[in-house]
Amino acid sequence: MNRSKVIILATVLLLIIGGALFFSTRNSKEPAPSNKIQVTASFYPLAYIASEVGGLRVSVRDLLPPGGEPHDFEPSPRDFALLSKSDLLIYNGASFEPWVDKWTKSSFERPKNVVAMVNELGKRGAPLMMRGGAVDPHVWLDPLLFEQEINIVRDALIAVDPVHTDEYRANANTLLARVSDLDQRFREGLRSCADNTIIASHDAFGYIAREYHFSVISIAGISPDEEPSPKVLASIVEAVRAKNIKYIFFETTVSPKLSEAIAREVKGKTLVLNPLESLTTDEVQSKEDYLSIMTMNLKNLRTALSCN
Repeated sequence: MNRSKVIILATVLLLIIGGALFFSTRNSKEPAPSNKIQVTASFYPLAYIASEVGGLRVSVRDLLPPGGEPHDFEPSPRDFALLSKSDLLIYNGASFEPWVDKWTKSSFERPKNVVAMVNELGKRGAPLMMRGGAVDPHVWLDPLLFEQEINIVRDALIAVDPVHTDEYRANANTLLARVSDLDQRFREGLRSCADNTIIASHDAFGYIAREYHFSVISIAGISPDEEPSPKVLASIVEAVRAKNIKYIFFETTVSPKLSEAIAREVKGKTLVLNPLESLTTDEVQSKEDYLSIMTMNLKNLRTALSCN
């Protein structure tokens, strides 16, 4: 084959490939990355809502890395710089993220659209709980409050990108239906239980306990790093024995040593009760999400509370 024929053949192939790429791009339902709404969420549950409600229209960045602990997480200067470029920032508030105070006092540029979730819930009349004179920040573990969070994120995305209002509403309605089903499964699953008290690794489960009518004794405080004194541990052991509690809960992202120590002391067993503050690397790889982990929590609660 002579040189001119090779050039002609190469030109034809390039035109065919270029045309295929052009039409595949035009026919794709997914917007170009540069056209997506850039959302930063402070931790997993908020990133999950933003991804589900935003769908193909958003690019969501979870500020907290897999297995991270939001109570003591400190973003890097690079994190702050990326955060400042977001179209929408969503954080929990109620002192859940200590870095927020530093950020608001820093020189970093603020995104135009910011949602402080617990504050927004309060504005909408949500029944917030108090712990030691402060608002309990663990609102996402109550499916009914989580539904309100979905609505808040939906409204925030519509405010940023009103052109795609119908998409955001449709996506939110789909997620709301799934969370409503979760709520019904919790109600049915915890309706008839022989026991009424659980031992949790830290004070994160007040909202879900209130919603589904069981009691919680917490080993640590609002933050899992708040280790109890020997006197408090002794009182927990005494309560476990008095109530004949057979299971001690621990979490996937913090050390289980205190839960395991109490379980050994009372000859009990341990189970996971996941506060969903972040996903572990294994959970991410297994494609777990808010709904699947809450379903696991329900299963383990039913075991610990001896439910029918």
